[in-house]
Amino acid sequence: MRIAGWLLIAGAAVTLALHFAGAPEELYRWLYHRLLSGLDVPKDPSDGSVEAVRGVSLIGGIAEAVVGVALLVADRLRAR
Repeated sequence: MRIAGWLLIAGAAVTLALHFAGAPEELYRWLYHRLLSGLDVPKDPSDGSVEAVRGVSLIGGIAEAVVGVALLVADRLRAR
């Protein structure tokens, strides 16, 4: 459980660092194509779609951090 918590926190750190450092729009366009591959979506995403991917990425990073911390706290409580 401890390893999973630390991995989640590390992933959240990378995600949030990219977001707050101003990741290039091309990264979000690449994610758009990878996340929605196989679906009938336009080849070139609209600005709203890119912003939606950016928002989901931010929320996902925050959720990763919260779950990682919760796992570490649960592991610490379990060890007592």
